Amino acid sequence: MKTTNQLLFLLAIVGLMSCKNQLHVVTLYVNTEDIQKGKEEESANFDQPVGIENKNFITNVRKGERIIWQGQSISNAKDIVKITSIEIKPEEGEEIFKLKPFKSIKVNGDPVGIEGSDELIRAKVTSGPGRDEAYIIQEYTIEFTVFNEGVKRNGTFKIDPVMKAY
Repeated sequence: MKTTNQLLFLLAIVGLMSCKNQLHVVTLYVNTEDIQKGKEEESANFDQPVGIENKNFITNVRKGERIIWQGQSISNAKDIVKITSIEIKPEEGEEIFKLKPFKSIKVNGDPVGIEGSDELIRAKVTSGPGRDEAYIIQEYTIEFTVFNEGVKRNGTFKIDPVMKAY
């Protein structure tokens, strides 16, 4: 009985510790065949439930967690959706996350980027609410480009979701 209790206690501790540095992957799904500048809402989304606009899509995070944004074509597997930047829109106070570039590796003394990392952006959640708040909301803009068969299509597109830190 004592061993069972010790095992359960150990499992609870490991479970709590593993939740601290959770990774959030935010995937932007894009109809790369039909997307048009100014009409991103019609061709790009986060696979959220019907009725929730992109500007109301919320990613819930906690301090210390990591986020990766990636794009994916839903109309042609050969097309590439490249997340080019994340613009933070600070209202008041502290920003919730800080962008962190991917590290490169060295091959024969020369830096080489990690394959596919130029299509992603990552960040770390650096702050959370204080004692007087239940959460902090951070609006931000995702900028992305679409490549059809290797050719860039119609410039840069923008989507404005929300992040909520608890």
